[in-house]
Amino acid sequence: MDKELPKSKMKVKPGKLFVKLSLSQLPGVGTFYKGTLPDHPCITIEDLADRAVSHRTSYRPETLISAYRIMGEEIYNAIEQGFNVDFDFGRTEIDVIGRFNTPLEPFDRKRHAIRINMRPSPRLNQLAASFPVEVKGFNPNAPLPNEVSIHQDTYSQQEDREFCQIPASPLRPLFIHGRRMKVMGDLPDVGLYLINQATGTRYFIAPKMIFINESQRLCFLPPAPLEVGKWSIEIHSQYTPTYHLYKRARIGVVSFTVVDATSPG
Repeated sequence: MDKELPKSKMKVKPGKLFVKLSLSQLPGVGTFYKGTLPDHPCITIEDLADRAVSHRTSYRPETLISAYRIMGEEIYNAIEQGFNVDFDFGRTEIDVIGRFNTPLEPFDRKRHAIRINMRPSPRLNQLAASFPVEVKGFNPNAPLPNEVSIHQDTYSQQEDREFCQIPASPLRPLFIHGRRMKVMGDLPDVGLYLINQATGTRYFIAPKMIFINESQRLCFLPPAPLEVGKWSIEIHSQYTPTYHLYKRARIGVVSFTVVDATSPG
């Protein structure tokens, strides 16, 4: 399995995870809240192939996908033959679940089962441990920003760039891609908040300063050059698809990284 990376190779930390808490409904246990991570989209093997071609290889996406499918079938075949498989990101482990009452009790499909577990690699566990996390209240109708970019198109339509990374440079427009993001309302807190996570500095961008203000795309000019480091943007809006404004602003948050484009690596 993949080993942990040395700290010198972990150049950019992952974006902050926002945890939603909900009351557990499990019977027979005390009151507690369980956490979930809402609004995390899933990408496909086809998406990964496109990203690999954009950043790491000259192979065609179809070639990468075909090779992956061939290896995937071999993994299935090996497991079928009783092998556990180490596939770098983790390892499969065939296990037995269920309770046996005597040393010679036969296997019963009604009470026992064979389960295939996935044990993550040390590097995958290292990545999970590196996420900054914040518990935050969520509203199902809140803005859902997904990406901050210097490009007017979403990540899947671009090449030669990293997701949610902005090169440090003189002022240039920033685009936010997502859903339900149109900034509308007459409350004083409606607008965008640009936040430096290291210093806590907050910049307010009023709705009139957002020169592309659509449900799936926003664009604005930062009020000051962005320092290298972790940033986040809060969207405060009363927008609804029916244009009957909410009484209180809903809040959506997205994190991004400003990187030194001149630095090696």
